[in-house]
Amino acid sequence: MTAADDARSAPPPLAALLRGIDVLCAAGAFVAAISAALLALILITEVIATSFFEWSQPWAVEYATYLQCFILFCGAGWALRQGSHIRVAILLQGVPPAAARLLDMAGTAFAIGILGFASWALWQQLLRTIDFGSTSYYPMGTPLWIPQAFLTVGITLLLLAFVARLLRLVLGLKPDLGAGYGGGAE
Repeated sequence: MTAADDARSAPPPLAALLRGIDVLCAAGAFVAAISAALLALILITEVIATSFFEWSQPWAVEYATYLQCFILFCGAGWALRQGSHIRVAILLQGVPPAAARLLDMAGTAFAIGILGFASWALWQQLLRTIDFGSTSYYPMGTPLWIPQAFLTVGITLLLLAFVARLLRLVLGLKPDLGAGYGGGAE
């Protein structure tokens, strides 16, 4: 079942919601991919500058740290939809399909609770950072709301991806585009 088939199998308002979440998560994955390319460029530049010119870029550590965060969190929602997150599939494969679905739903609901709290806390922190005008202690003095916004949006996208996963499980649709319960390395 493809993502398009999946969306057509759901009631129209839910299908639109699921497609919208998938599109947002794909945009997050695009940000993660661009961040990975920029991180590689920064690291290569830093190695060359340090090795051949004995000069370290003062901003490299700061921005490499931000980019690592963007890579990890902005692409997490898309990775969940692809079935790329690590989970204990052996437990799900050892029980009947109905029980596996219920366990998956319980785990997904638990993740929604944790991510809901994390998302709420990060949005609160982002708003405080904007209000205070906080900047990084590194020489570049980056306004901290910028990297915090990417982190907050990334966690929120992962939350939305888990909500979409739970909706798919409740509707009896395939929760991800990976191998599923029956096989594959998970």
